[in-house]
Amino acid sequence: MHVSSYPRVLAWLLMLASFAGGARAVEFDEKVMAPMVRGGAEIKAQAETYSASFARLSAASPMQMVSSKALAQEHLELKWQLQRAMDDQRPLEDLSALGLEKNGSGYHIDLNAFPQWNPPFEFLAVLMPSLDMDNLRPLLVARGFRDSDVAAVRNYLETHNLEAATAVQTVPLAISFSKVVKKYDKIKRPVGKDQVLAFIYQRSKIEVEAQRAWSEGLLRTLDDQRVRILLSYFAEMKSVSHWSPDNVEAGVAGQLALMRLPDYEQRVRAEAAGVTP
Repeated sequence: MHVSSYPRVLAWLLMLASFAGGARAVEFDEKVMAPMVRGGAEIKAQAETYSASFARLSAASPMQMVSSKALAQEHLELKWQLQRAMDDQRPLEDLSALGLEKNGSGYHIDLNAFPQWNPPFEFLAVLMPSLDMDNLRPLLVARGFRDSDVAAVRNYLETHNLEAATAVQTVPLAISFSKVVKKYDKIKRPVGKDQVLAFIYQRSKIEVEAQRAWSEGLLRTLDDQRVRILLSYFAEMKSVSHWSPDNVEAGVAGQLALMRLPDYEQRVRAEAAGVTP
């Protein structure tokens, strides 16, 4: 596994300083609620629209599948609808033509046949930070990478910490939501599932955009030919996914218990910095 040359704490502090100097902290917005679950026909239409958008950008340019903020947002919104429908055990229309094969209470997906369910910005952000470039190098060179391309990717991985970049925004969001929960507790106002789902939805939007921006930055270190090589390397890996319902009630209770800890702010900052509280 490749390990950055910067200690995690230092990387976090440097990222935090950069953020403080050039961007506004993202705090929990009580007015922004999670999307309501749509009906089965609406979700199917949404899935068809997203799949068509993915196919159009894929045909146009591999880079556009990563650089498009709109496509990443479509992906998030659709997965949110599908997950919530599964959680609520709502009936959905047949989605097998789009790659979602019914499997008990969830779905099985062949990601090689239906890559729209694992878009490039997502698999790059998940896989690349943990890969050992010494092992990956000969595989990419055999496909057409040059030493300069390998060096560019290695340098990007060493100087761009996705976890830290994400935490810079998710930490203020989590801390501000914790304060909202404690404020409601103080005035004896109940905090329900809708508020917790709103927090999770707002956090998910930050995480998806952080992944997309990080992956776009990675690809922009390469020319078009090398971008295609890198994406094809991962796309050819045998990959399947299984989606299943979540225990929402247990998840909500656990999230609220965490938010109510008296030292929650210290804990979340320490976790983001890679320090055990």
